[in-house]
Amino acid sequence: MTRNTFIAAAIVLAVAAGVAGAWFAARLGAPELPEQARVLTTPRPVPAVPATDQAGRPFGPEQLRGHWTIVFFGFTHCPDICPATLQVLAGARGMLEDLPPEQRPAVVMISVDPGRDTPQRLGEYVPFFHPEFQGIHVDAQYLPEITRVFGAAYAYSPAGEDSYTVDHTASLFLVDPQARVAAVFPTPHTAAGIAADLRRIIKLEE
Repeated sequence: MTRNTFIAAAIVLAVAAGVAGAWFAARLGAPELPEQARVLTTPRPVPAVPATDQAGRPFGPEQLRGHWTIVFFGFTHCPDICPATLQVLAGARGMLEDLPPEQRPAVVMISVDPGRDTPQRLGEYVPFFHPEFQGIHVDAQYLPEITRVFGAAYAYSPAGEDSYTVDHTASLFLVDPQARVAAVFPTPHTAAGIAADLRRIIKLEE
C-alpha cells in the first residue's frame, strides 16, 4: 500500500467512525447541547454576601442549594426590560411544570437599585408575575462583588430632576443545585428557548 493510499484509507475510516459515533449517540439518546445558553466550563460559586429576600429573611448560597435557579439583575422602576423579562420567565416556568419539583427552576431577581427597592417593594412587585418568584435586596456596598461573580454590570444614570434610572445587564444566569453559576442565557430571551435549553442542561448534568 502506497503512502497516499494509506492516508486516504485512514481518512475514510475516520469519517466512517465519526458517522457511526453520531449514529450510535442518536440511537442511545445522547443529550442535546443547549442552543442559546452558554454553559460555563468552570462553574463559579455564588458568594455569601449580606442579602435579604422579599419577606425579610436572610438569603444566600444555602437558599440556592438543592435546586436550579434562574437569576437576573433588575429593579422595580425599570420601564421595560425587567417586566418583559419577568413575563418571559413566567412563561418558561409554566412550560416546565412537568419536571420533578427539584428540577423546576426557582426564579430570583436581585435588585440593582437597593436604595429604592426595599424588601417590601420587591415583595409587591416580583411575585406579581409568578407567585413563586422572589426579589432579593443586597446592600449597595456588596453589589459589586456579587455582580462580578455572575458577570453582570450596572450603572446609574440621571432621569430628570431628583430621579435616576439603572442600566444593567439583561442576561439571565443559571445557578446549579450546588449554588454555582453554571450557565448564561444571552438576549434575546423567549420562554420556549429558555425552557428547552434548561431541559438540555439538566440532561447534560445527569
